[in-house]
Amino acid sequence: MDWALGGGIVCAGAATLYRVFALQAALGAAQAARRASEAAAEAAAHRCEQELAALRREHDALMERCGAGVMVLNANGVIDRANLTARQRLSVPTKTLVGKTLLQATLSEDLDSLFRSARESWSPQQREVRVPESGGNTLIVSIAPLPCKMGTPDCFLLVAHDVTELRRLETIRRDFVANVSHELRTPLASIRAMAETLQDGALDDPSVSSRFLGTIVTETHRLTRIAEDLLILSDAESHLPEKVLVRLSDMVSDILKRLNAQAEKAGITVTADLPPALDVLANPDQMEQVIVNLVDNAIKYTASGGKVHVTGERQAHGIAVHVADTGIGIMSQDLPRIFERFYRVDKARSRQSGGTGLGLSIVKHIVEAHGGLITVASEYNRGSTFTFILPTQEKAAPTPAVAAAKE
Repeated sequence: MDWALGGGIVCAGAATLYRVFALQAALGAAQAARRASEAAAEAAAHRCEQELAALRREHDALMERCGAGVMVLNANGVIDRANLTARQRLSVPTKTLVGKTLLQATLSEDLDSLFRSARESWSPQQREVRVPESGGNTLIVSIAPLPCKMGTPDCFLLVAHDVTELRRLETIRRDFVANVSHELRTPLASIRAMAETLQDGALDDPSVSSRFLGTIVTETHRLTRIAEDLLILSDAESHLPEKVLVRLSDMVSDILKRLNAQAEKAGITVTADLPPALDVLANPDQMEQVIVNLVDNAIKYTASGGKVHVTGERQAHGIAVHVADTGIGIMSQDLPRIFERFYRVDKARSRQSGGTGLGLSIVKHIVEAHGGLITVASEYNRGSTFTFILPTQEKAAPTPAVAAAKE
């Protein structure tokens, strides 16, 4: 009996122990499953965070690189977010832009009015505005409400495109057309008046007819010069120059020989001092046009007994050529505009000397087409110095003249 009772107790204990092991195993499995589930949830959450971060980076990149100023406004017109382009367009630092109302940040009533129109109509609004805070830049601004989920506050998207340069070019084009029309109208009116007078009977008077015909020829030559200068200017603006190695000292010497008669007639001394091996990569015809225009202008605007001196030098980043005169000079208020088409400092002297008002504009466009820069320093009644600098090029095929000179 004792053995039987002991055996039963052992069996019961074994069964209990088995159940304990089974429960422990089940608990371990449950804990392992829970840990696996937590790991899976954590991995899923980590993936979501990574995807969200990637989406944020993509969104930020789109905001910064879209080429337009972008801002997000709340329903009160307060700026919640702005990209770098928007801050540049408005010339406002980040700290003084975000958190301010549109009116406070831009000082533009037009922008504030545009925002209020978009908010009241709940529809996209667009307008061209000038922003005082940005120095008067012209912007095309669109403001549109953004669709928001229920329970979230309204917000608006502002997109601004800078059209300042476009409007400036349009103004230049309009002014150019108006100036061309004016410049052509004057000689054409003179030709027409002379021709009608001759037609009405003045042709029978030799003294009158000779003088009138001379005027017609003179005005025709003026029209021809305007047309030629316009073609030269158009070519300089629309085509890249075909460059070869040009020896400036030889070119300047040849030009001064051709202009010597004009200088002597005006009682002006023209000299040059350039290093013999001053070579530059340029279009020979266009470079000749630049030097001719500058020297010709210097002669025309220098009184008898004056001097014109051409010098050149090799600088750290290019070749510099200076054309200095002891002429009438240029007043300070005229200096910013002298390279504009048809702009004349002395209109009477320019027309009397046969100028078209395009010479310096041609010079500027040719020099800039060569990657160079032109400047002017002048003192009224003391003279002017025009300087153009062309970039240095090490490798270039020399022209036959330069190659022969080097040999």
